[in-house]
Amino acid sequence: MQRDCQRHLSRLLGPIADQPDHLAARLLYRFGSIARISQASEIELRRAANEGETWAEAIIVGRKLVEDGLRESLVRTNLNHSQSMLRSYLLATMQHLTEERMVAIFADYAGEIIAEEIIAYGAETDVRVTPRKLFGRALNLDARRIVLAHNHPSGCSSPSKHDIEQTHSLTKQAAGLGMTIEDHLIVGYRRVTSMRERGLL
Repeated sequence: MQRDCQRHLSRLLGPIADQPDHLAARLLYRFGSIARISQASEIELRRAANEGETWAEAIIVGRKLVEDGLRESLVRTNLNHSQSMLRSYLLATMQHLTEERMVAIFADYAGEIIAEEIIAYGAETDVRVTPRKLFGRALNLDARRIVLAHNHPSGCSSPSKHDIEQTHSLTKQAAGLGMTIEDHLIVGYRRVTSMRERGLL
């Protein structure tokens, strides 16, 4: 299995590395696995690159293309039928982040997803969204249903006290505007936790 992983990685690196076999072995030794390479932050990848090497940027751009493809597949699907796809997308795009980030998935009244956008950046342990930004964007998109999602860099997908309090406040404000916060998803290293499924909404 390890030999296959190294061979596949070497083939990927072939067009951008003078010694792709050596580089593949070096990366697997440093990160430990293909999964860790694919989930490494941009900072970690760039730190692992020697001067003059371009493989880190190639992996970063390749990952962004995959994320763009997943986002395109998500938009125009229905919230009621895309829960598995949505969670896979969130894990792919957020589980490796070293700082908190909140995104909103906007949908129309029927649940058709209109857009997915970043609405707030946070520190290592906290992210706060501005209601004006969230609901202003929803009004611009004519969205009526919203799913919030943010990551926990610690890897734990359990909602914090702040997550619960902030979500309750946003839910009340949304109702006053004729909108619904459908769920708030917390993204950890390996799983996504639904606040609605936990009975917290």
